[in-house]
Amino acid sequence: MKKLALLFVVLLAVSCSNDIPQNRVIAHRGFWQTEGSAQNTLTSLRLAVENGFYGSECDVQLTADSCFIVFHDTNLHGVDIENMTFEQVLADTTLANGERISTVDEFFSTFAGLDGATKLIVELKQQPSEDMMSLSIARTAEAVRKYGIESRVELISFSYRACKELAAMFPDVPVLFLDRAHNIPFSQMKADGIDGFSYKYNCVLENPTLIDDAHEAGLITEVWAPDDPEEVLTMVDAGLDFVITNRPDVMADILAGIR
Repeated sequence: MKKLALLFVVLLAVSCSNDIPQNRVIAHRGFWQTEGSAQNTLTSLRLAVENGFYGSECDVQLTADSCFIVFHDTNLHGVDIENMTFEQVLADTTLANGERISTVDEFFSTFAGLDGATKLIVELKQQPSEDMMSLSIARTAEAVRKYGIESRVELISFSYRACKELAAMFPDVPVLFLDRAHNIPFSQMKADGIDGFSYKYNCVLENPTLIDDAHEAGLITEVWAPDDPEEVLTMVDAGLDFVITNRPDVMADILAGIR
């Protein structure tokens, strides 16, 4: 009962704020916590778009034979994906809903054909070498242009190099730097053309002044991946712009009345 009362109080307080985006929810690896779906699948992508979330996040990385795939984990059954061909990856893995792992071409082309305002939030996974990182950056840029989704995509990465280079390639596409803590000065991000941060939520929850500091520098604020509504509302009350969450349906319902 105390938690529900606290949730109501926080919700009421947040609803008094005027500068809050109407839709701030990004589905982490798509909308997968629902029947028939699974992380980073075409189904989770379609469901995120159908439900009208602000964004649907996905992870992209390279196999040993330079196939560009949509998949989060960097190893399968103890073998690094960087050492597996695409055929080996497919032979070794069926996703939780029975779908196979998609290539970036399959994933991006499917997204390009979907109607709706949902953005595709693309995370470039860290690659084991600079050469592979260069190829990942180039292949991402190529796919975005190939499918004409520049106005419908946002790019994020733990690689500061990737963020900086992609920001230069796509000045009109939001590029956010992923990190687990605040390690890069906001002034440097701004100077490098990076549009904001996407930090692990604990970092911002424990230091909410980061939100105001980032906004003062002209940056977007985003966190991943809280699933506790009270924690999300606390950060939203502090001015948080976007939240990447495994429960976008729950968060969207809670935040729906906040303007």
